[in-house]
Formats: sequence, C-alpha cells, structure tokens
Amino acid sequence: MESITFETVVGEDQVIRPPSGLVLPPGAFEVTIKPLTQNGDDPLASTRAWLVHLARESERISPHLPSDLAANHDYYAHGKPRP
Repeated sequence: MESITFETVVGEDQVIRPPSGLVLPPGAFEVTIKPLTQNGDDPLASTRAWLVHLARESERISPHLPSDLAANHDYYAHGKPRP
C-alpha cells in the first residue's frame, strides 16, 4: 500500500480524525505527526534563532583578530604581501 498523507486537527480529546471521505483500510500503521505552520509563521524561526545565538556566542568567545583581517586575508592566511 502507498503511504497516505492528510492534514487534520487533533482535538482536545487527543483523537486523530482523517478527513471525511478518506477511507483507511483496517490494520496497523506507523503514524508521524508534523505540525503545520500557521499563516505568518516562519518555518525556519527556530533555525534562525539558533544561528543568531551561535553568532553571539562566537563573538563572545572569539580570539582577538586584527581589525584589517578582511582586507588583508591573504597576508594573514598565506603570507602574501599586503596590498
């Protein structure tokens, strides 16, 4: 049998109800629950928050780097003459 995917709302009674008209055969099934994003929700919000946290933490613990590192990357990384 192919997998069946449908959207539903789980009620306060914790019962998962298939949409009307969808006939499921009797038997054992594996069920995966994945929340749908609400209108306006950012599905990447938790990832963005984690990245911001990671950036702040790396700024806090980063070693002191030269202020001209971006302009003179080749000098610091490869020993090439400064421009």
